[in-house]
Amino acid sequence: MATIVCFNAHPDDEALLSGGTIAKLAAEGHRVVLVVATDGSMGAADRVGQHHSRLAELAASAHVLGAARVAHLGYADSGHGPVLYPDPPDRQRFARADASEAAARLAEILHDENADLLLSY
Repeated sequence: MATIVCFNAHPDDEALLSGGTIAKLAAEGHRVVLVVATDGSMGAADRVGQHHSRLAELAASAHVLGAARVAHLGYADSGHGPVLYPDPPDRQRFARADASEAAARLAEILHDENADLLLSY
């Protein structure tokens, strides 16, 4: 069986964009790893602690879909449209991340998992 890493920007993208594929692969016995770049938090625009609840929802989704592991690259949500909020005090927004650094974080997971396939959009 293969190890498949599914990379998405936000928690909930796995359910909205590829949930059926993830569930099918897991049901077939493949090891599925969900990776998100952001925690889904918009910082000041969110209620306190929302990024923790978004990651908890991601963990619950992963369980239902049959994923074996969930990983977060450590970035805050970048937002959408012309407004890019300031970075939260404890992390950087993904849109401001150094591309090499973000790629290295994902590459480390791919290496650790000995991934056979990377799925993204």
